[in-house]
Amino acid sequence: MELKVFKSTITAYGGRWETRLELPVETEILIPDYLPAVFKIVKCLIEPVVMQNNIAASRWQGEGYLRCTVYYQSDEAGTRLYRTEQKFSFEKSVELPAGQYAQGPARLWGELEYCNCRAISEHRIDLRGAYALCVSASSVAECELLNSMADCGIEQRTMTLDGITQVAAEEKTFTAESSIGLPGAGETILDIGGNVSIQASSIQTGQLNCEGNLHIQACYLPVSSEDLAVCQKEIPVQQTLEMPGVAEGDQWYCWGEILGCTLAAPEGEELEPTLSVTWKLHAEIWREGQYMAVADAYSTVCQTTLTRMSCKLLQKRCELATEVSALVEDQLPDPEAEVKGCFVTLGTLLPVQEKGADGDVVRLVGKATAHLLCADGRGELTCYDKAFSWQLPDQWPGEAARFLPHLHAGVTRVISSKSGEKMRVEISVAVNGMLLESVEANVVEEVELGEEFPDKNQGPALYLYYAAQGERIFDIAKHYHARAKDLAVANHLEPENGGSLQEMTTGAVCLLIPAAL
Repeated sequence: MELKVFKSTITAYGGRWETRLELPVETEILIPDYLPAVFKIVKCLIEPVVMQNNIAASRWQGEGYLRCTVYYQSDEAGTRLYRTEQKFSFEKSVELPAGQYAQGPARLWGELEYCNCRAISEHRIDLRGAYALCVSASSVAECELLNSMADCGIEQRTMTLDGITQVAAEEKTFTAESSIGLPGAGETILDIGGNVSIQASSIQTGQLNCEGNLHIQACYLPVSSEDLAVCQKEIPVQQTLEMPGVAEGDQWYCWGEILGCTLAAPEGEELEPTLSVTWKLHAEIWREGQYMAVADAYSTVCQTTLTRMSCKLLQKRCELATEVSALVEDQLPDPEAEVKGCFVTLGTLLPVQEKGADGDVVRLVGKATAHLLCADGRGELTCYDKAFSWQLPDQWPGEAARFLPHLHAGVTRVISSKSGEKMRVEISVAVNGMLLESVEANVVEEVELGEEFPDKNQGPALYLYYAAQGERIFDIAKHYHARAKDLAVANHLEPENGGSLQEMTTGAVCLLIPAAL
């Protein structure tokens, strides 16, 4: 008699590949003659703007630029701050290790390694620095699962594997235009940025539709004041992404980020400046599935040899659509300094393992820096950097290496102030996405049948077995090469609440093992 075997092929999780790329900066920034001369460099910020991010044919390709922003103070009277910017382009291509990878954009994050900025003349700034860009790609593995078997007296214990696989991922850049009402003429624009909030999204066959708002903030110095002011603008957006292979019933999440903003002077004096916003929409589509696999097996008529394998699947731990608050307080280096404003550089959320009351737990923790602009009694500006950590309030049991955050975080609100001799910065961060965990299952890959057992009639017809609390009926039957169903019937055992006989356990009792060998 031949053993009948039924198998299926699924897409399992193959692991994660990461690399760290250094993006160097070495440039000179020329200050136009119509701007005041440089008296003091107050702060230099370097951040990446990725325009292309794609994995295809076992290669990651990235392209974009480093936005180098320099804030400086002129020798004019007062504490007026000026801003200049330069783009330093980069293009990277990395060959991935042998394997199969999920196509589409990779996960990116990074941090500034160093930045040296100095004025070499009144209108020339020398900039040297480097940014570390981290790239992460998930590999996939075609896994052949043994679903069930029949004949040859085979007894099997099956299990259901739950998993979620990525169906599609896409990033696309868009441009939105509007006007912005600044209070008056002659303002010094220090920064234009913001965030994207997706208000509604829906999925159809091959398409993802998103609606939301671009929340834009223009930070500027009014002509008649030396205090930073903010002008806000909301721009509604609606976009559709073509995503082949996507079907109704799939799960998705999407987020956006502002890549850059520009202002154009109006032709008429009574018209408002034209605001052009370049932003990126990122979407990921996931599909849940259940798969049957054989966890254990044996034959009641012959010797059985099992070959096992490890199958890894991704499971969704939670969806994230929340806003987190953080508070930064510290002593000011100069107790008499006046707080003028604050910028925040936000790091990505990464899984961190901690000791909990009931074992190891995992939290999502990120690093950030508050850049506080202060003015002393002489009118000289200084930037005070304060590094801090922020985290989500939730925690999950497990190991940090098994968790994969697929999310985006962006600053939505910054309020800076001074209390006595201390600085105080209140920050709100919007987090959107999902947290995945890699779960490993040990299943049967192959079954090999050997020599037949001696005739059962020549052995004992009955054994007595003293079972311990919590022993599985299937495992006891396997030890005696008996059928689990016969063992349950002989001892008047039934699964509780309609459960499976394969997973049924017993108490500390004496069991009858019929027709045992």
